[in-house]
Amino acid sequence: MSLGKRLISIESAIPDSQSFKSVLYTGNGSTQSITGVGFKPDLVWAKKRSGSDDNVWFDSLRGVQKELISNSTAAEATKSEAISSFDADGFTTGANGALNASGATYVAWCWKAGGGTTSSNTDGDITSTVQTSALSGCSIVKWTANGNAGVTVGHGLGVAPELIIMKNLDRAGYGWLVYHSTISPTSAIVLNTADAKTTGIGYFNNTATTSSVFSLGSDTFGNYNGDDYIAYCYHSVSGFSKIGSYTGDGVTNGPTVTTGFQPDWLLVKDEGTGNSWRILDSARSTSNPRNDYLDPNTTAAEGTSIYSNVDFNSNNFQLKNLGSNYNNSGRTYLYWAIKNN
Repeated sequence: MSLGKRLISIESAIPDSQSFKSVLYTGNGSTQSITGVGFKPDLVWAKKRSGSDDNVWFDSLRGVQKELISNSTAAEATKSEAISSFDADGFTTGANGALNASGATYVAWCWKAGGGTTSSNTDGDITSTVQTSALSGCSIVKWTANGNAGVTVGHGLGVAPELIIMKNLDRAGYGWLVYHSTISPTSAIVLNTADAKTTGIGYFNNTATTSSVFSLGSDTFGNYNGDDYIAYCYHSVSGFSKIGSYTGDGVTNGPTVTTGFQPDWLLVKDEGTGNSWRILDSARSTSNPRNDYLDPNTTAAEGTSIYSNVDFNSNNFQLKNLGSNYNNSGRTYLYWAIKNN
């Protein structure tokens, strides 16, 4: 094994000391510094819990006040009252309603990805700008599409991504395309809807990711000539994150899914039906069963249901009810589990 490959192997098994954190806060309708993250975040995904509002995404590569909405096909927008800085222990926001309405309660899921340091990546056919944390298995990638089938884009991770969440920044009407290793590269799924996976379109040119690049098809959904795109790329990291799938059995004490760590955050989607994406986390549900859920693809306020019961255990999570969003018999569910650290 070469030294370079050996270093990548070591890095992929050791997450950053601080890489992911869920934080809760109450809005003040003015300027507010949100703290308690423990590091300077590069990606902040925030959602109002107490009322209906958008799932909003901000990252340090695109820059402050640049908003994307995962429940919408809207293009990137500049919001003057949104996140104005990524800080050493969190972020600062203005009075944007999706982030900081007076008296409303919120959750912000925060990732580290390179600390704001970007580089030009020429591994692919298209030169990309990347911001990467190889240790935590996360990179943020931006590029301009050329519309050519089979074109490749460098991601900078050094390990093949198992999950890619990408969005056209310039053009409204084009949603959030998701590569997930369980169904891709021959199928893709969309984050902003509850729709089942789509097979045979070739969004990713039916080509698996590699340690250096991912591929795009000619379909304008994911490769509109001249448009700018952003992609959030992830791979599993031992003891920190796990991307995979499980099969539901439709019983109350359902499948146990081994992660190798106690999850603090879980995203689940039924690949084959119109059930919403669901997020559970230990910040909002502090003990088992975890059942306070939010949907990335809707504006809905936080919900609580026994049909969302999931236990977070020392090295796994277990489905504790037969709700269709998590545990229909014979259904395949995609998941992404992460540990706070």
